[in-house]
Amino acid sequence: MRHDWLSLFLAGLLGVGPVLAQVPDPTRPPAALMTPETGSVAAPVESGVQTVILRHGRKSAAVINGQYVVVGGKFGDKRVVKISESEVVLQGESGREVIKVMPAIEKMPTRNKTAIKRQTTGTTQ
Repeated sequence: MRHDWLSLFLAGLLGVGPVLAQVPDPTRPPAALMTPETGSVAAPVESGVQTVILRHGRKSAAVINGQYVVVGGKFGDKRVVKISESEVVLQGESGREVIKVMPAIEKMPTRNKTAIKRQTTGTTQ
């Protein structure tokens, strides 16, 4: 009986493989960036930072246009000079380039929670 379940389970796993092979790769760059003749990534139209990984005591990293880079590494013909929470700084022959992580969003410091509490807990007469 146990061998029957095991055989059925293994047959199910073998049947799932071809189905999963047809699922598109979620990490593949958009079709607009792909060259049709080679299937490789074409030169990006606009730079964009997808992810920033800040590491204490080790080199920070970022993903720019799907390419993983670290501080001191290369992105195209430019060297990664700095990676911070809000930007990636590149240096090349054409000069310095700063790529903002989220250019349309500005961070604002929050007000002190105790100051907010004092305002809302006043007495009324």
